[in-house]
Amino acid sequence: MKLLKNQRYLKAIVILALTLFFLVSTSIFFTYTVLNNKLKQQLVDTNMELLRQVDHKLDHTLQYIDKLTIQLLKNDEVIRFFDYEMTEQEIKNNQMRINNLMTNAIQSMDNIFTIDMYSYTKQRLVSGNILSGDALANDLQWISQFEDYGGYYKWISFKRMIANRSEYPIYKNVVSLIRTYPLIHPVGSRKGAIAFNVKEDSLYSLIKKSAEEADDGQTFVIDKEGVVVLHSDKSKLGKDISEFPYIDRILNTSLSGGHFIAEAEQASSSVFYIHSSYTDWTMIRVVPQVQLTKPLAVFRNGLIILAAVLFVFVTVSAAFVGRWTLRPMNRFIQSMRGKLIKHEFKKDTDDFHYFEYVVQDILDDREQLHKQVLESKPLIKWRLMTELLAGKGNNQAVMRAYMERLKVSLFEDQFVVMSIEFDNKEQIASPQDLHLYAYALCNVAEELMNAESQGIAAELDNGKCAVIMSFEGEEDRGRHYLRAVATADLMKEFVREYFNRTITIGIGGPVQQLEDIHRSYKQSLEALSYKLVMGGNTIITLEDIVSDPSPQFYKLSAMTDGILASVKMLDAEKVQQQLQRWFEAIAENGVPSEMIMQLVVQCLMKAATVAADIGVDTSGVFPEQSLVEMLNQYERLEQLEQFTVTALQQLVNSIKEKRSYREKNDVIDKVMDYIQENYMRNDLSLNLIASEFHISVSHLSKLFKEQEECNFIDYLIDLRMGHAKRKLSDTEEKIRDIAEQAGYSNVNSFVRIFKKMTGLTPTEYRERNKTQ
Repeated sequence: MKLLKNQRYLKAIVILALTLFFLVSTSIFFTYTVLNNKLKQQLVDTNMELLRQVDHKLDHTLQYIDKLTIQLLKNDEVIRFFDYEMTEQEIKNNQMRINNLMTNAIQSMDNIFTIDMYSYTKQRLVSGNILSGDALANDLQWISQFEDYGGYYKWISFKRMIANRSEYPIYKNVVSLIRTYPLIHPVGSRKGAIAFNVKEDSLYSLIKKSAEEADDGQTFVIDKEGVVVLHSDKSKLGKDISEFPYIDRILNTSLSGGHFIAEAEQASSSVFYIHSSYTDWTMIRVVPQVQLTKPLAVFRNGLIILAAVLFVFVTVSAAFVGRWTLRPMNRFIQSMRGKLIKHEFKKDTDDFHYFEYVVQDILDDREQLHKQVLESKPLIKWRLMTELLAGKGNNQAVMRAYMERLKVSLFEDQFVVMSIEFDNKEQIASPQDLHLYAYALCNVAEELMNAESQGIAAELDNGKCAVIMSFEGEEDRGRHYLRAVATADLMKEFVREYFNRTITIGIGGPVQQLEDIHRSYKQSLEALSYKLVMGGNTIITLEDIVSDPSPQFYKLSAMTDGILASVKMLDAEKVQQQLQRWFEAIAENGVPSEMIMQLVVQCLMKAATVAADIGVDTSGVFPEQSLVEMLNQYERLEQLEQFTVTALQQLVNSIKEKRSYREKNDVIDKVMDYIQENYMRNDLSLNLIASEFHISVSHLSKLFKEQEECNFIDYLIDLRMGHAKRKLSDTEEKIRDIAEQAGYSNVNSFVRIFKKMTGLTPTEYRERNKTQ
């Protein structure tokens, strides 16, 4: 009987084991089939994305070099070299200045080796090459080749240049950018050309840092003829490899990028390629199939081991079903009941059902926690940005904790803050669309910054975005700031091309400490506010708004206060008279054109701010393009004066129109009478007046601003200063007595405020009026 039971038990165990083996094998097979295909696609997508990023970085560097070339061609000395007839001495002097410009351009970017310039019409050459004779002619073959080239620029794929004159010469591998002068003149009418020779090894380092360290794959660049341009094996540079079947397949395809499997380097390999429309080069990445499928092999072996372990485990478990298994499982369930779950169950609840609920609850909690962490990241990022921009970055431990949670890192040598605002926001369909635009812009900004340095971007409110860009290295802070401006220009172009919208960017000054970021942010907001006069779709830096600190500038700038006062009083005739005297003073003092432009922009900016505070839309007064570009069109001071008069008179008319729609308020009329009678009281305040007329302070402040287009304090100060000016001009009373009559018990406060409002102390003001 016992033997029969054992046979039945053994038979049941075998049937159970076979059933479990079938189930485990089937599930492992389907899991491997599905996940294997998915993992293969992920590997292909990863390599293609890596190649796109490397190609984007290379194109960005080459386009920046092209931009340097265009800037050099616009220089006066270069224009004189190509266009002007000069004496021999003038030619030597001009070439010396051009050599200095070339040296500065080479020092501004480590990638540049030498620069050559040749005039077809004047037969002149300026070269950074140290050679002469036949060797120099060999390096300058591009001159004759490019003269009949149909395009405006061309990247020459590879050549070797000698770097010294020694007996044992050192050669430098370079690629060259050739551009015509003038920039867009066709064959037959171009006057010359310029060549930027770029170090091949420095360009390849961009590829090596990003791609070669990823795996054992090889990344290189060829031109449209199949000639190697960039490669880790320098012996292959300049060689034609178009005869290789996989290269021939790439050259003859019409696709801009793709992936296929072919024989490369006598091994089956995955070939990835991206074609650049800018250089007409193709970047190729070759990864051996053995290397590419290594993760798949690891995944397959892992599944096999897992299947074996599961099969052995379930078989052994089935053999010991009963008391040997139920006891520890029951103890485990009872332990989880007391420690993990506080819910109460009915006494007749099955322990296995309870165990199933506990495990499911743990999984649900984990998924919910992960979801909460992902949803809280934008809030944490916004909190980090607001803390830094508000000047609370001195608690670096808290800031670092935020950054670690967001996986954000910033260099600590220099920071620059940008404030970005979308132009014509009223044309965007809804606030949700504006938010999506801002979100996408922040992602693009971080991608562009992280390509060259490190940074973080976030939307603050109403579509406005703030960007913090950090740099590494203290030796070249000015160059870091130029990189920030260049990155801002890329953001602007990206939004224009992909969003079909425009943005205005204000850039603050550089700071060196994390806790000083708020200063750069404040400066960026100040720069952004100049959008009123500089126009939209612009990048505004501190250089565009910083005033000339000379006494002459301050004197002429102070004269604009009277003009603005006449604008507020809506006296268009007086505005014209004051502007006439102002421009006469500018002409008499021989003010340079740069200062004149700055003074006019500042005056119009102040007037626009006054009108905007009242609620006047200034978009119809100032042009949509940059105001500076508009002013630069005028060649005579009379034209500039007429433009300023017309603009301010339009503002006066707009303010009159705005006021005509407002109703007079009896309370404010009585308040104004009360202020006129009591402005000399030193305790006069908005609270006192609100108490006198039995209305709330906030309501009184709102009515006052709607009626007078300014706040109470500014109005009271103007009223008191007007009284003080009349007393100083018409009487010989003491300064202390005039201060008390104007409502100031402290004479020092009166003198400080008077000087801030007029630019003169009371004594200086009185003496100047006597002299006049």
